Amino acid sequence: MQPQGSAAKRAKWQGRLDYAKRSYDPLRQKMDRRQAYYTGDHSIPAASGASKAKDATNVRNIVYELIESQVDSTVPQPRVTAIHPEDKELARKIEALLLNQIRLLNFKELNDLQERTVPIQGGDYWQVEWDPNAGFHCTLGDLSVCERHPKQVIPQPGVYDVEKMEYIFVLVSQSREYLERRYGVKIEEESESDVSARTADGEYVEGLVTQNIVYFRNRKGGIGLFSWVGDQTLEDLEDYQARRGEVCCECGTRRTADACPVCGSKKFRQAPLEAQELERNITLADGTLVPALEPGEPEPVKNPDGSIQTDLLTGEPIWQEGPPVRTTIPYYKPNAFPMVLRRNVRLFGQLLGSSDVDVIEDQQIAVSKFGTKIEEKLLKGGSYVTLPEGVNVETTDRELKVLRMRNPADKSMIGVVNVQVDTSRDQNMLETNYAWAKSTLGITDAFQGKYDASATSGTAKQFSANQSAGRLQSKREMKNQAYAKLYKLMFQFMLAYADEPYPLTYQQPDGQQQFTHFDRYDFLKQDAAGEFYWCDEFIFEVDPASNLASNRETLWSMIDVKYQAGAFGPINELQSQYRLWTLLAETGYPHAEAMKASIKQEIDEQKAAALQAAGAQPGLTGQAAAADTGHLEGGL
Repeated sequence: MQPQGSAAKRAKWQGRLDYAKRSYDPLRQKMDRRQAYYTGDHSIPAASGASKAKDATNVRNIVYELIESQVDSTVPQPRVTAIHPEDKELARKIEALLLNQIRLLNFKELNDLQERTVPIQGGDYWQVEWDPNAGFHCTLGDLSVCERHPKQVIPQPGVYDVEKMEYIFVLVSQSREYLERRYGVKIEEESESDVSARTADGEYVEGLVTQNIVYFRNRKGGIGLFSWVGDQTLEDLEDYQARRGEVCCECGTRRTADACPVCGSKKFRQAPLEAQELERNITLADGTLVPALEPGEPEPVKNPDGSIQTDLLTGEPIWQEGPPVRTTIPYYKPNAFPMVLRRNVRLFGQLLGSSDVDVIEDQQIAVSKFGTKIEEKLLKGGSYVTLPEGVNVETTDRELKVLRMRNPADKSMIGVVNVQVDTSRDQNMLETNYAWAKSTLGITDAFQGKYDASATSGTAKQFSANQSAGRLQSKREMKNQAYAKLYKLMFQFMLAYADEPYPLTYQQPDGQQQFTHFDRYDFLKQDAAGEFYWCDEFIFEVDPASNLASNRETLWSMIDVKYQAGAFGPINELQSQYRLWTLLAETGYPHAEAMKASIKQEIDEQKAAALQAAGAQPGLTGQAAAADTGHLEGGL
């Protein structure tokens, strides 16, 4: 059964979706053309005055080459900074949580997909949700992060910042059986209402339907959700990020028994919940104990007949402590759209960023034309045989052929004419357009790892590569900014919905693996007025050293240089070697932990031998023995 009034809401949102799609469709059509260039489309647009377009026979795909040259497989690592000094340990715990989620959610695949989509289309989206069916054995639910192509996301027209929108649509192709199973509804024979949200070839697939999802700002500033397929409403949640539970239809009291404890009504309904009841005692970060049960309101002592007992001397009622009540704390809500946009390069008046394909489209067309022209010229050229009139040449595949002539003079008239077409100018223009495309995007031969004639030394080659990387820095900054927003949203969802302690593992600075839990109640605080609130006041960034850490060979070489320079101490001492292998173990150097343990054992043996020798010398005090072995403890 559909919710009451869902037909009117569905008509309202369908109208807004149609309007938004009409405004967004020109850009969606450009997205198909951009993707075609990347995959090596052979069509060449018709020239001015031409009747139809012509297909290229030989395409040098510079769009693919230059986009692939910019691919960065590194996933920026999170860096969380506490705003309040007492929250430093919580910031480290958030970092550990996010690092675990990066590995669990397979961010490398998501990043690899976006590394192509973002420069091709100018931007791409992440969608963050809470999956109640996921999680570990000891937890209920887990984060879900997926990529949404810009063709699947229909923004509010005229608004160029996701967080400033009043609504945003997401179109997802789903199996009809899956939606019927998940939402418990019957979907009539529907087909995909928007195939372009799934593919560019325009082919329908039997059994698939288009699920329309809209996230919108409700009257209280929270986030609502409405979802439908055709004429069937799937979800209608005015505040979808709020916790939901059964409340009394009469007074709104949360259900705790078969009948309402306040008004006695037995009718309940699903509604958003603003507060939760504690099931266990909680110790706040400052040491304050928050009991799960609090003393109830005082109530007068009653006699068996129902009358109130009074003091014989004063006549005042006798009061007693009422039944205990559970402590309530507010629920946390992210109050943010679950969509994070990653732009290529920010442009004024556009939601998505600049597309690299649009910038070099003219050069790709020119390269395809010249490549085809060169091939046609070479194929149409060839060798021609001149023969006297009346003389024929045998055209079989025999190695020895017979040529019959009427007289010896005809022999001098047999010849071969080679027709070779000059393609040097065409090749020059092809390479010129290729150079223009590279220059436009700021990519050099040195950046691509090719031979660079302008770089006459290793330093010059590195300088050329760095110059190119500098021009691409804006794109890296946009990537880092998007990941920082994503990490903040992921933390907010964990803070809102991770009721059970979430298991984590991370490495300490000494390289040892540590096991702990992310408990959202660690972020519960109480202000001076006694009100509870959730602390989400942290600065989310990405670690600038994460790119270097991903290139471990370079990092290990830098560590080796520092060691040879004496940064760890005298290079022949065990303490210096122990510091070196501790750092190498932290950066993932193979078998570093074994070397570190071996050096630690040798140091301990030397300390034990020194202490034993000091004890055998008469008159050597404990302080002197400790001083004699103190040099072996440095750095441990």
